[in-house]
Amino acid sequence: MDVIPEEFNKLSVAAVSDALDRLGIHGACLGISPLATGYKMAGRAFTIKYIPVGVERGTVGDYIDDVPPGQVVVLDNSGRLDCTVWGDILTSIAHKRKIGGTVIHGVCRDVARSFELRYPIFSRGKFMRTGKDRVQVDGMNVPVSLGDVQVREGDIVLGSDDGVVVVPREREEEALAVAQSISEAEEKILTDALKGRRLDGVRKRYKYHELQRR
Repeated sequence: MDVIPEEFNKLSVAAVSDALDRLGIHGACLGISPLATGYKMAGRAFTIKYIPVGVERGTVGDYIDDVPPGQVVVLDNSGRLDCTVWGDILTSIAHKRKIGGTVIHGVCRDVARSFELRYPIFSRGKFMRTGKDRVQVDGMNVPVSLGDVQVREGDIVLGSDDGVVVVPREREEEALAVAQSISEAEEKILTDALKGRRLDGVRKRYKYHELQRR
């Protein structure tokens, strides 16, 4: 059983982001936001790369039945805002198959279904125009990008109200340990401060200002 995603899911995205800062790893996905509040997502990446259609138009992809339960679909549509690569049919099937969520460097549509099912979608926005005959799949489980963050098959992808971060697979155990230590320190700071101790003193005690430093 793959317990690493479950352990990351116990942490805040902010704590993981701080851990990546300390380790010198760029994993914070600027401009990728949740469609709704209250989404929480952690899983391994299943990546799809899109390109504009050529003379012979390919498909937008029939990959959803190949995504293992718990994994996160990561769609790289080059950040395009003019056509979508995800809609209500994919949302419904992904929800039924217990897929962990979807992250799009681009836009989605039919967002009401996501709200109805509470299926986590993170994207650059929403727009109703179809990607059919506009984009086609260029590769599956190949390296893709979420803005200036590279994502590869099996990387850990986390999402919450704060946004999305990506943890490279080869650094996941190190990042998890650091994120756990940061989370524990911040919990101690909060506990002590709520007991009436001065915040500046508590922060100094637990080295708050150094938690994210290399």
